Amino acid sequence: MIACFGDSITAGIPGVSYFRYLESKEKYRNLGVGGDTLFGLSKRVDKFLSESSCDEMIIQIGANDILLPFLKQRSRIWDKITYRLNLRGSVPINNIETFIKKFEILIKKILDFKIRVISIPCIGENVESDLNKKVDIYNEAIYNLCNKYNIKYIDFNKWQKGIIRQSDIESEYIISKYFIKILIDTILTTYLGFSKYISQKRKLVVTVDGVHLNKLGAKGLAELITTEYFN
Repeated sequence: MIACFGDSITAGIPGVSYFRYLESKEKYRNLGVGGDTLFGLSKRVDKFLSESSCDEMIIQIGANDILLPFLKQRSRIWDKITYRLNLRGSVPINNIETFIKKFEILIKKILDFKIRVISIPCIGENVESDLNKKVDIYNEAIYNLCNKYNIKYIDFNKWQKGIIRQSDIESEYIISKYFIKILIDTILTTYLGFSKYISQKRKLVVTVDGVHLNKLGAKGLAELITTEYFN
């Protein structure tokens, strides 16, 4: 079994999970948790290691470490949601030096596993935004750690940027400040299958809301995992 740890990108709620398009789905276990951060995921990995005999792992994490502090400033409801996530253990690490240290600690815990690490995806489809510049900094740090420990790095962010730049679509849309829209998006995109429609309505290419994947984004990530994992 391949244990796939991640946040809502892995879970596919809202949006579409890459699990839908993986070959040999029975080999994978979806351990994505919406709103999770590097700190929260590390705690879950600790528990997993004490209970499971799995020896292969895919890690996809970091988006919420950047996104949650941004959303917290957008509205009172997101401030409350971030607070509840913190109580759960999903505390964002909004400092790059601390993030690198914690990520390296995580890697050292699982070095006996066959590991693949997925880059942090774009946050908003304006690839030149301040948020995405911060994503680039975090991804460079993750890439350097993967190189240091000879871990395969799956550069999904690079793939996303390539698709976005090839399109003639430009959109500044990013997750709404109204949490109710996240719930509506979950119904429409995850359960009713309208991810393509929602993306087109918002002039988005690979996501339904600037972060969570639509079918194109999910297929792209699944193909990268399938291609890179066994090479």
